Amino acid sequence: MIFFHRTGYSPGGIITPGLLALELPSPERVAGVFLFAWVVSLVLELAVRAAGLYGRQRTGAALLIALAVRVAAGRFLPVADLWVGWVVPGLVGADMQRQGALPTLGATLATAMASGMAALLLLGGLM
Repeated sequence: MIFFHRTGYSPGGIITPGLLALELPSPERVAGVFLFAWVVSLVLELAVRAAGLYGRQRTGAALLIALAVRVAAGRFLPVADLWVGWVVPGLVGADMQRQGALPTLGATLATAMASGMAALLLLGGLM
């Protein structure tokens, strides 16, 4: 929330940085999130233009698209090792569609790394 307040860029929701921080040791999984989020953003852009979606409708559509992409990819591609879920790619895809891919990618990676470093500091302090 501090990052959004300071920069105006959303990192894909409130839960995304923490969930991606857990995946940082596996760069291929993080890349998979961004690949699927990019696909979601492309399909969502078509849906927004066709149906005039905005607000919660647009976010709900992004999550449904992410779920559909997950089901389709699971049937046709060996992506089980890359998939971290459908909520995070849906939220990141919604932000990619709204504010652009590069600002979202930067915001999401920056906040995920900051969350990961904060967790390491906290866990290191407990040991």
